[in-house]
Amino acid sequence: MNNFKLRTTLTALALGAALSIATVPEAHADDHGRGRCQSRVEKAHDHYRHEAREHGKHSRQAEDAKAKLTAEWDRCYSEAHGWYDPNKQEWRTERDWDRNYDWDHDNDHDRH
Repeated sequence: MNNFKLRTTLTALALGAALSIATVPEAHADDHGRGRCQSRVEKAHDHYRHEAREHGKHSRQAEDAKAKLTAEWDRCYSEAHGWYDPNKQEWRTERDWDRNYDWDHDNDHDRH
């Protein structure tokens, strides 16, 4: 009977170890994916802000840059199941950037 308990305990430990090892790379991959997404979003955000300052918020250049930023959010949401808000410097899990992103974060009304 003791031999049975020992085998059961060892089997449970081995299974637990295998499951914990199997989930670590997935978590790491998700963090890496979010890092890439955050970098792409920040770059697209900087580009949008530049175009809005240089040409005006409603210019063709700013609208194109805004579309690229929106596309990056969509891509990140598909890949990392969230989107990065560069103004608040936080990740969000709701697919609501179209309603909750502050396009005029610096309150300059984009001057043009």
